[in-house]
Amino acid sequence: MDCATCEALIDAYADGELSADMAVALERALPQCPGCRQRLEEARLLRDALRAAPVPRAPDSLRANILAALPAQGNGATVVAMPRHAAAAPSATRRNTMRWAAAIVVALGVGWAGGRFLPTTADAPQEAREIVDGYLRVTATDRPVDVASSDRHTVKPWFGGRVAYAPPVHDLTTDGFPLVGGRVDVIDGRKTAVLVYQRNRHVLALFLWPGDSPGVSSEVRNGFGLRRWSHGGFVFHAIADLALSDLDRFAAALNARLDAER
Repeated sequence: MDCATCEALIDAYADGELSADMAVALERALPQCPGCRQRLEEARLLRDALRAAPVPRAPDSLRANILAALPAQGNGATVVAMPRHAAAAPSATRRNTMRWAAAIVVALGVGWAGGRFLPTTADAPQEAREIVDGYLRVTATDRPVDVASSDRHTVKPWFGGRVAYAPPVHDLTTDGFPLVGGRVDVIDGRKTAVLVYQRNRHVLALFLWPGDSPGVSSEVRNGFGLRRWSHGGFVFHAIADLALSDLDRFAAALNARLDAER
């Protein structure tokens, strides 16, 4: 695991959000990286400080807004505020009210506090988490590909018998993304073709399988840019420690090659 990958995983490791295998890989890399050890110590100090920080009390106006926003129950009855000193066990209606209140507290309270919710690895969809873990498997080894070649006529046949489909393979050197080779990974319990490209000295991994998923999504997760789209009968996930604009250029170049091949 190189230093850049190690550093990108520090926050998730400090919060206990890494998978077991990635945590072990990081722990093995830390002794050789004083900068990452220092970064981990700072992350732990920040985590402990946040846990010890006092929780601000929301103003009474927030409670009034919550009560005003609570929906009427299905029987037409209007929800009313219960006295704080009431000792009776909560009824089903009251429990429903409490659930609604909790949801509204989150929505209004975050806005009132001026905070911003940032999804963590644990909050991410399982597929996105597996793509990130797959990318780390690519970059954590000196042998990132199983078949090393920029020749599509070498790489594409290699997948025969290894995955249940024939992935489209294109060298994008003229677009600034030379093909390094291919490998097989497991995503969501299925063998998946992975094409590995370079952008300057950065590694870009493309996970792909047959399918059609409308829309395009782009995000930054664990410090890596991740772009998801479908084209030409395939679903693509491109991931790299690059700006999302670079992944957009990569997707546009690949889509153009797929269209030209039709």
